[in-house]
Amino acid sequence: MIGNENIKQQIDIAIASAKHRNMSPPHMLLSGHAGCGKTSMSKVVARKLGTDFISLTPENLKDQRTVMELLDSLNFDGYDNLGNRIAEIRPTVLFLDECHRLPIYGQEKLGILMENFSMDTGKVGKLYWVPYFTVIGATTLAGNLSKPFLNRFKLNFFFEVYSLEDSIKIVRFHADRLDINISNKALRDIAVRSRGVPRTMISYLERCRDVMHSIGSNIVTSALSALTFEGMEIDKQGFNKIELKVLKTLYDSDKPISLENLSMVTGESTKTLQNDIETYLIKHGYLVRSGKGRLITPKGRSYLEEEGYAGGGLGRKTIPADYTRL
Repeated sequence: MIGNENIKQQIDIAIASAKHRNMSPPHMLLSGHAGCGKTSMSKVVARKLGTDFISLTPENLKDQRTVMELLDSLNFDGYDNLGNRIAEIRPTVLFLDECHRLPIYGQEKLGILMENFSMDTGKVGKLYWVPYFTVIGATTLAGNLSKPFLNRFKLNFFFEVYSLEDSIKIVRFHADRLDINISNKALRDIAVRSRGVPRTMISYLERCRDVMHSIGSNIVTSALSALTFEGMEIDKQGFNKIELKVLKTLYDSDKPISLENLSMVTGESTKTLQNDIETYLIKHGYLVRSGKGRLITPKGRSYLEEEGYAGGGLGRKTIPADYTRL
């Protein structure tokens, strides 16, 4: 995996210590931007441990039956009938994507298991022992987890979007993996527009490959990537048509606009606008929230004007006159 060197180092230390003690590594919470490698990192942990990887759906851990089914799927190698470790154990990695969606019942029951590795049978003094396991929770909304459940995760890592340098390396890696011949400038074009999100990089790379095949070319050039992004309505900075519509709506207004009104103008839900669209625009200084609504910043105005979007403009066209010669 490219990047996140400190996270990889800390995980390696935890795994080495766990193997030395014949234990499971601490439970880990991976938070941060969607598509930045949380799932991939979880699979790497399982491979390094040489053990099973089970991906869980949070909504399914909702009652006693589903919890018991989960426990039956754990690896029991290396234990006697009483739960004592008599050989090397192989702690299962339980991957819980979007773990903030886990129902409260699931958070309570799974949290107890994560802490004690045993379950109350309902009989006085009787506990059901559980083999050691490691929960890796992935979330974009860590603040939505209950505090007791959050405290079960002894290792917490935050995944940032990748730098441009690492993004180019990631696009190159996947181009080689997919056997795609691509120019250095096209690599950079894809990396810039992907905004440091590997999932987006792969998606854009595959779309460029499809266009390459459709026109009978054998290399993704910068001109071909420009053609691809023009068709996808993604501009040179990675803005999609909804983001540009938000900015242009704010540009044309002389007062703040509410989230509800932006939702009506764009046709997107308020939840999508708030959680997906606005996040990038605010973080990078194109938009601000005020008590009265949303406002475009001077940086946002300058971008629209420089790229020809202001005043109803459609922006600079990048499709070559004769795209069949790409």
